[in-house]
Amino acid sequence: MSIVNLTLPLYPFMPVGNVWAWDSPFQRTPILTPESHGVSAHHITFHSETGTRLMLGACYDASSPRLHEMDYRAFVNRPTVVVDIPKGPGEEIEPGDIDATLAKDDEFLEGDAVLIRTGWGDDERYRTLGDAYASTSPHFSVAGAERLIEVMQAKRSDVMLTDCSYIGNLGHAHMFPEWSSREPWDRPPFPSPQARIYMRHYTPDRGAGGGAPDWAASVPLHGAMSPVAALANCGAIRAKRVRVTVLPLFLRGGEGAPCSVVAIED
Repeated sequence: MSIVNLTLPLYPFMPVGNVWAWDSPFQRTPILTPESHGVSAHHITFHSETGTRLMLGACYDASSPRLHEMDYRAFVNRPTVVVDIPKGPGEEIEPGDIDATLAKDDEFLEGDAVLIRTGWGDDERYRTLGDAYASTSPHFSVAGAERLIEVMQAKRSDVMLTDCSYIGNLGHAHMFPEWSSREPWDRPPFPSPQARIYMRHYTPDRGAGGGAPDWAASVPLHGAMSPVAALANCGAIRAKRVRVTVLPLFLRGGEGAPCSVVAIED
């Protein structure tokens, strides 16, 4: 048996949780040190979607279950099929990608979780690319997300994991050109006054609503299943089938949270 850690490490100003106007980057500030007090303690701050994270339908639907209301049996030792859909910067996972892989995969069994591996999370690319790791990630098109839902629901599958940093669209209509494409010093993170002002103007027609939505592919996926995004090190998995455990921060009332993810190969 081998255990593969699929979790992005949390470190100051890591890219996933650092590029959008609502992000508050991971920071770890000493409170006590061995030199000053003989012991270490830190003040830690981060956004709810920092790094590898479990996201729930409650992100978009206030009536959906929250983290403390979930049945965690679905996330412990879950039989999982690994599906390779190689993608590069900014490329989309389309319906044809799903049809050519998962839809005809004989090893995709009833009730499986699905791990979609693009290769984006391998080779510590998150360190070498910096913020571009988040803002140029492969992602799902709207049609690709809808086709994935059809194929997974036919097998009663309700957990999808991926090494894409974000699920869909990457804010190309509004958030990226207006905010994330600017230099880091010109987009101070939340809760800066600039970020707060921008978010007041980031109305539903710009985000997940109508018009030219920034995150349209995310909405159907969150409604149909529990996505786990920003996996790392998936290339270390050698087996076609694994058992996956997802352990999120147990945040009462949370609609999602950073999590640790491990794959077990028998």
